[in-house]
Amino acid sequence: MNLFDTHAHLGDDQFASDRADVLWRAKEKGVARVVEIADAPSEWDAALALSRARPEQVRCSLGLHPYYADEFTDQLLIRLEKARALPEVVAIGEIGLDYVKTQIPKEVQISAFEAILKKCREWDKPVVVHCRGAYEDLKEILGRIYPEPRAAGYWGVVHCFSGDARDAVFCRDRGFALGADGPVTYPKNDALREALKTAGLGCVVLETDSPYLPPQSARGKRNEPAAIPEIAQRLAEVFAVTVDELAAATTRNAETLYRYPR
Repeated sequence: MNLFDTHAHLGDDQFASDRADVLWRAKEKGVARVVEIADAPSEWDAALALSRARPEQVRCSLGLHPYYADEFTDQLLIRLEKARALPEVVAIGEIGLDYVKTQIPKEVQISAFEAILKKCREWDKPVVVHCRGAYEDLKEILGRIYPEPRAAGYWGVVHCFSGDARDAVFCRDRGFALGADGPVTYPKNDALREALKTAGLGCVVLETDSPYLPPQSARGKRNEPAAIPEIAQRLAEVFAVTVDELAAATTRNAETLYRYPR
């Protein structure tokens, strides 16, 4: 199988001692590509270095997580504009809204998110969107900035999608892929599986969010890209296709999302 982990944080300190082994295990499991997500400017250089050291397997996305939205400046936009053209940088993000796990005011998050989104629309650069507890505001913002789907491919991806079926269809119809990760394997997450099924396999991409959100078999342990096959297996059941068909479809979606040459 040719699998694609569209969202990982291998720069996390949890991988400091075995990062190379983690990437090797991923390759052994058929995960040919990984996109490293750098959440804040302090992480950008490390993500670029990892991508340059392993160009056959790793690319990166540079962003400003809502946890750091209060660090947004015009200078940051200038840095992103310069970085977006680098061959290692396939997207901008993650960026977005989190009304659950940060105390940064909503209006500060929204201001930073909208400013970066508008620039990405202008640049025609894919975005990696974080949304937790904020789908109503997310839909309002996406509806204004991306009122129609992209002519070909996606404007970006709603990473670790956690909304309901209506949210899934809205994001799909605005030209966004939906990231599916470990939580789709949890026994009590029928609503999430149904939401993804409603949106359809044509907009789903696989991700791990490593080292977070391990699949059911590894609950409580560090996650890593080698977990992608377990996520693929569960989604194959949801969509009533073979694992090989699921892998082919989601990898094709990921290549389209990040504009990888085929």
